[in-house]
Amino acid sequence: MNLPLPRRFLLNLWWAAVLIAASAAAAASPPVQDDALPILELEDVFGLELATDPQIAPDGLRVVYVRNSMDILVDRQRSRLWIVGADGSDHRALTSGESGGDERSPRWSPDGNRIAYVSSGTLPDDRSAQIHVRWMDSGQTARLTQLPRPPANLSWSPDGRFLAFSMLAPEPSAPYVQLPDKPANADWAPAATVIRKMIYRADGVGYLEDGYHQIFVVPAEGGSPRQLTTGPFHHRSRSRPAPSITAAASPGLPTGRTSCSPRIGAKTP
Repeated sequence: MNLPLPRRFLLNLWWAAVLIAASAAAAASPPVQDDALPILELEDVFGLELATDPQIAPDGLRVVYVRNSMDILVDRQRSRLWIVGADGSDHRALTSGESGGDERSPRWSPDGNRIAYVSSGTLPDDRSAQIHVRWMDSGQTARLTQLPRPPANLSWSPDGRFLAFSMLAPEPSAPYVQLPDKPANADWAPAATVIRKMIYRADGVGYLEDGYHQIFVVPAEGGSPRQLTTGPFHHRSRSRPAPSITAAASPGLPTGRTSCSPRIGAKTP
């Protein structure tokens, strides 16, 4: 930047004045002791908590959410359901977690009298996760399902009679080559693992089971679930529940495949 001499001199003088003022202010402020500054230690991670998945009651007066914390004794995350008034009052735990598992995915019934949620046991593969319901007037809870795999994407029907959810339906892939049977007492190497998908393992879980997520419905009073969808593609969604059953193209699936979200009600035109 080529400035005339007077303007360049004035600009340099202005910057000099700014630096002098900043130095004077720093000298006038008292020194900060190093031991007065809080330092985040590795152990502080176990003291962190966060709120997730808030759900507003149909009357708008209460909010239920998942409160997540860390358990230092077993080095794992704990999840409990908490409830609070819309004005911030009456903040309290909704579930006690006496079973030792985690609670998640709370969903209000349309009339606001019940909350459906998923409660898991203490098994590491989470296969004991089941759908529960809690009656808000009495505080009683009941397990509705006996599922072989963890459910997700809970949604009530508009009349409160059914619950929809998605769950993995296993579908083993056919091997490329049919190997001969191993003779009796033979010591062969373990069978090879053939992987045909991009995402085939997860941290803390290991190899993922082959199959596709399908949509199921179960009566709100409990009973056997009924599978609604089929096909070699996933049916699941992160969308909020709505009173309809929709099918929309999913960007995570190949062209021509669809992803349905578990929404119960009138058919989509």
